[in-house]
Amino acid sequence: MQPKIALLGLGILGSAVGERLLLKGIPLTVWNRTPGKAAPLEKLGAKRAATAQEAVTGADIAITLVLDGAALAEITLGPAGIAQTLAPGKIHCDMSTVDVGTSRRMAEHYAAQGREFVSAPVLGNKYAAAAGNLLIFAGGNALAIDACAPFFSALGEKIWRFEQPPTAIATKLSCNLLLAGMMETFSEAMLLAEKSGVAKKTFIEIVGASALAAPMFQRKGELIAAKDYKPTFYLRNLLKDLNLALDAAGTADVALPGGRTMRDVYDSAARGGFSELDYAAVFEWLAQQAAAPMLHSLS
Repeated sequence: MQPKIALLGLGILGSAVGERLLLKGIPLTVWNRTPGKAAPLEKLGAKRAATAQEAVTGADIAITLVLDGAALAEITLGPAGIAQTLAPGKIHCDMSTVDVGTSRRMAEHYAAQGREFVSAPVLGNKYAAAAGNLLIFAGGNALAIDACAPFFSALGEKIWRFEQPPTAIATKLSCNLLLAGMMETFSEAMLLAEKSGVAKKTFIEIVGASALAAPMFQRKGELIAAKDYKPTFYLRNLLKDLNLALDAAGTADVALPGGRTMRDVYDSAARGGFSELDYAAVFEWLAQQAAAPMLHSLS
């Protein structure tokens, strides 16, 4: 018998995850703070709950996909939190990218209550979710991860398992640190080439034909050339993850000088008006700096 699954949080990724699961024949009860976001999933057969607690009532697995640790703590441990309703022996699987401390706090709280908590952040965007190509980092009790396997396999082509939820979070933050660096450096390189007379399209072609080739450079390069910054991953959310990575580095006693510089670049881009665009829009912020030589400071 299929487990009863509740999905809470229907942002860009959450909605794509919900659609993929429903199309794979996995029934869902869904909830979002803005009820209207549930409408497309209701058309696919999802049941909409009026509250988060209603959504997890009777659920075997509650999946959350929220913005950050504060949102996760509120939806879980707040006055109307799902931790009060999720039955003993059931599983809360959080697929958000939160801070390491919140992940640890959730695991400890659920363990004390006889419930299971799994941190399962993913690498990939809404298109990867729709194609079932997400990469999943699952941290927690092995049996709880096994119980999540039916929907994990619908969403992801590969799963990495870790014994502790915070380890899964640290893995995701490490990947996003690399993502931020690749995008920022690629943007600087393409900007230098362009200012030196090399067309964006030509530079993208050269990179793609070399040992430097990466699928992200091709996809994002084409979007930059077209000035298409419709977000699949908001710049503000990548900035959030950079701050979380730096916090995790402090806890692990690891120096990340390059990470701090990148964080300052994305922070300046966010404050410069690019916060609500795709993170590739960091190119446009860099281009602005090139056009204003006296404003090169990141402050």
